[in-house]
Amino acid sequence: MRKETIVGITGNETVIGAGVRVKGNLTSEHDMIIDGSLVGNIKTKGAITIGVNGIIKGNLVARDASVSGMLEGDIKATNNVSIMETGRVRGNVSCSDLAITTGAIFMGTSVMAIPESHTEPIAEATTDSLEA
Repeated sequence: MRKETIVGITGNETVIGAGVRVKGNLTSEHDMIIDGSLVGNIKTKGAITIGVNGIIKGNLVARDASVSGMLEGDIKATNNVSIMETGRVRGNVSCSDLAITTGAIFMGTSVMAIPESHTEPIAEATTDSLEA
């Protein structure tokens, strides 16, 4: 069995492990896993996972975001944002699907963006359909 199968890392992810400190902006085409500390913004076409030891002071732009650590900054995701039980977010969130687990802390505002697949016009109700 390959090691990456065991730990769930395929080789395309950027991983900042516990105890690592980074200052500066990060950009990636792939998923990012942050379990250390970062002062700066992150932009990726993939998903961002902030582990329980992760501390970020900066804004995130991604396809999906999962927060189990601490984030002081805004999140803009095209799909899902999950704030897990140990997660702490102080900032604004914009996404199409937001999940906040019991025990999580979210201090900010959220804007639910409508995915393009749900932008079809809604047919107007008529009184004829109610008179059946």
